[in-house]
Amino acid sequence: MRRHARLAAALALPLLLAGCGGGSEPSADTSAETILAQHRLQATSVPDLKPVSGQITTRDEVMAVARIGGILTRLDVKAGDMVRAGQRIALISDDRISQAAAAASAAVAAADAEAARAAADLARIRELHAAGVYADARLESATAMATAAQARARAARGEAGAAAALGGQGAVLAPANGRVLVADVPPGSPVLPGQLIARVTAGPLLVRLDVPEASALSLKPGDTVRLNEPGLPANGRVDRVWPGAIAGLVRVDVMVDGLPDRLLGRRVSAAVPTGMRTALIAPRRFVRISHGIAQVALQQSTSIVDVPVEIAQTTDPAQVELLSGVTAGDLLVRREGADK
Repeated sequence: MRRHARLAAALALPLLLAGCGGGSEPSADTSAETILAQHRLQATSVPDLKPVSGQITTRDEVMAVARIGGILTRLDVKAGDMVRAGQRIALISDDRISQAAAAASAAVAAADAEAARAAADLARIRELHAAGVYADARLESATAMATAAQARARAARGEAGAAAALGGQGAVLAPANGRVLVADVPPGSPVLPGQLIARVTAGPLLVRLDVPEASALSLKPGDTVRLNEPGLPANGRVDRVWPGAIAGLVRVDVMVDGLPDRLLGRRVSAAVPTGMRTALIAPRRFVRISHGIAQVALQQSTSIVDVPVEIAQTTDPAQVELLSGVTAGDLLVRREGADK
């Protein structure tokens, strides 16, 4: 009996030792990790951004129009070309103007010939008057005829100049320095006075947004606008809110530093502030991207836990908005080696 008891005790001892050491391993001690920085999340009021679309353009656009009617015989520019103020970009011809100019030139030649003949007659009559052949009345009459002939010659030259100036208005000139946006009237087409021949940019580059009326009510010059286009500056500022609306949209001009000329006419997307809302904002350096998933490290009692979060961009490139995974009051930490 005593032998059986000793055998049972020998068998129970390994089981007892296994029971003492068979539990789960203790969690790693995180207190030894080096914490570089901490950030306590707090609810913050931030601008409520609404996505809108727009186009890179210039502050002003000037129109090169036809000053006379006729046939567009030449178009010297195309969309995208740079032009100088006063440069001829198209030519319009009208046969009636050409005929009127030719007739005016002929009238000038006839008037000049008449004035020359009257001047010669006056010179001859003066000699004869001095010799006592002609009376004073004859000299006075010749002088009046010569004066009238000269006046008719000046009038003819004025009419010829007007006809030439009218013909010169067939040249369509660039009204300002800039880039041609539209020049789509084909040569040979009939045009009317005032018809658009080309549209030219003028002034500095900017982004012109189309903002819904309700969202544009709170916009004012100086407000920050975020651009959602890679390769472009992140932010701009509202320069002008146009009065009135067209089809429910208000034009808003946004000045953006560093816009290159080659992007003129490009469509862009942006976000404009339409009010204020509450959000959780954290420095971007506290967010780590691992395998395409954004994570933050939270201090919980004596341990540090990695929590996946959803983030959104803000107007400040150094900060992000945390949309999920955390709440106000959570303590974010940055650990040594977290950026690797």
